[in-house]
Amino acid sequence: MCGIAGIVRQDKSPVERMTLERMVRAMVHRGPDDQGIWMDRSVGLGHRRLSIIDRSSGHQPLCNEDESVWIAFNGEIYNYQEIREELLANGHTFRTKSDTEVIVHLYEDLGEGCVQRLHGMFAFAIWDRRTETLLLARDRMGIKPLYYASTPKVFAFASEIKPLLTLNEIQPSLNYQGLHDYLTHRYTTAPRTAWQNVLKLEPGHLLMVRDGRVTKKVYWDLDFSKKLVASEQDLIEECQRRLRASTKSHLVGEVPHGVFLSGGIDSTAITGLVSELSGKQVKSYSVGFVDGAGDPRNEMPYARLAAQHFGTDHHELMMTGQQYADGLQDFVHYMEEPMADPSSIPLFYLSRLAKDSVTIMLSGEGSDELLAGYSFWQPLQGYQRAEMFHAIPRSIRRWAIKPFNDLFLRSPQLARYLNLSERPLSHYFQTAPAHMTHIFSENMKEKLYGAAWNGKEMVSSDEVVRAAYERAAGFEPLDQMLYVYSKQWLADDLLLKADKMTMAHSIELRVPFLDHSFVEFAASLPTDMKLRKTREGYSEKYILRKAVEGLIPEAVLNRPKVGFFVPVWSLFETDLRTMASDLFSSRAFRESGLFHEQVLSRLMTEKASEAGGQWFQLWPLLVFALWQQHYQPTL
Repeated sequence: MCGIAGIVRQDKSPVERMTLERMVRAMVHRGPDDQGIWMDRSVGLGHRRLSIIDRSSGHQPLCNEDESVWIAFNGEIYNYQEIREELLANGHTFRTKSDTEVIVHLYEDLGEGCVQRLHGMFAFAIWDRRTETLLLARDRMGIKPLYYASTPKVFAFASEIKPLLTLNEIQPSLNYQGLHDYLTHRYTTAPRTAWQNVLKLEPGHLLMVRDGRVTKKVYWDLDFSKKLVASEQDLIEECQRRLRASTKSHLVGEVPHGVFLSGGIDSTAITGLVSELSGKQVKSYSVGFVDGAGDPRNEMPYARLAAQHFGTDHHELMMTGQQYADGLQDFVHYMEEPMADPSSIPLFYLSRLAKDSVTIMLSGEGSDELLAGYSFWQPLQGYQRAEMFHAIPRSIRRWAIKPFNDLFLRSPQLARYLNLSERPLSHYFQTAPAHMTHIFSENMKEKLYGAAWNGKEMVSSDEVVRAAYERAAGFEPLDQMLYVYSKQWLADDLLLKADKMTMAHSIELRVPFLDHSFVEFAASLPTDMKLRKTREGYSEKYILRKAVEGLIPEAVLNRPKVGFFVPVWSLFETDLRTMASDLFSSRAFRESGLFHEQVLSRLMTEKASEAGGQWFQLWPLLVFALWQQHYQPTL
């Protein structure tokens, strides 16, 4: 795992070494073991290395035999040994045993098509001196981040945002549309960031820079249209085989590894497979809250049960509210843009605990988005009701049901479905993305905004969700939701925060569920193998539960999905309230004109409760205020 950076001077002026050194120095935490810089007139590549494979060599940037192709690579390629043998047979010569050099020679043979052969997580940059072309690539699911900025004078890229902000050509200004979207979704969706001049390369995309032109293309996308036809038992056995194979491939490396063990079915399954496949005692790590120990959603007892079941070397971290508050500044620094995911801070602390013992950590990230682990049955039930209303003739809906409801029933839910029935059924999820995080509505944001927003026209934050649903319109309703969750929530929240919080402590996080061969298998499953309706209700992640029967403890197997427990509402009654009050009343925050003081004051004075929305809205505002104070973007 590493950090990469680079520049292409569009005006053909020479790149200065000092410029590249500043860029790579800004992300030394991503690669404390080595630094490399290569320059060729108006082009430069930089690299920070965390040594995992071929630790004795593999220095980057790295080139082919005649130095016509250079690469800076971040990630791991799990099938690199297989590809290496093929390349050797084709006459290629290798100077290292690294997976990085495999990509270079594969590019020589296949050009940009090399990405189709790669199994793993990656973000890399290739400079082809023969065609004077820069190629950027990001892995299929977006496990590894890649940012870029383009001006008339320079094109620059990096694994993080901070290196880009060191460049004189990049003005560090606020992206108002990015903030607008963040306040609804609690994160920004690629390609947008909270910085006006900085973009994220989307998962499964390539970007080419040549002759001053920047072009992008999709090389892979989730496809739910091709369904497997097989018996239930055959599908369960195939799920077992693929998950075991993926986990085994993710154990490659020359450094110690461990697992994040939350106590849920996903991380427990990965812990069990790592224990079985490695043949060694596994180090496992769990985090919880002192104040939440008695809450039924606290997963620590299940994590302990799993650790005992597999005989792991188990480590626990019990956080206090004060620790949580103290960790916010570090979180904001390493996250680089506002991200209001409360579980980020515990992950930051847990990674710090693990760093002295392990370099690789495995987790169960991605299973919920692939196999329907959240409460997808709720919007599905709404879709089924919408189907019923669409089956009623329009004349009856308009001239009988609607007047009866307006005069007598006055049901908001019935009125909503009557309104939805006026639109095509295929647009249901586009017009009612209720399952997505929705903190501030468009109307609420309009009341919240201050004078700084005058004259700024914002696109509705729901549009980015609707656009994703349009791309998934041909899939079954459940698969439409899984597509959008995987493309947005998983890539732009869960995976991004996981990368940033672990790499802050030079730890490489691996996610076996997101090996693209397993992802494609999950997409090809019939929907009832993911979400199964039973007499008792709905069985989420049905196939996974069947696949890990006998592997993980029954108490873990049969418990419902609860999500990581962070008592943010109680923290807003104690440790976070004073911090928020000081930030919101600070001179710099008030003079920014971003938010109406009266609206903020009203939110602050209302009592925080778990059920109420005040803390849910105060939390992203607090994170933004901390980010603004730390980075001071131009408004």
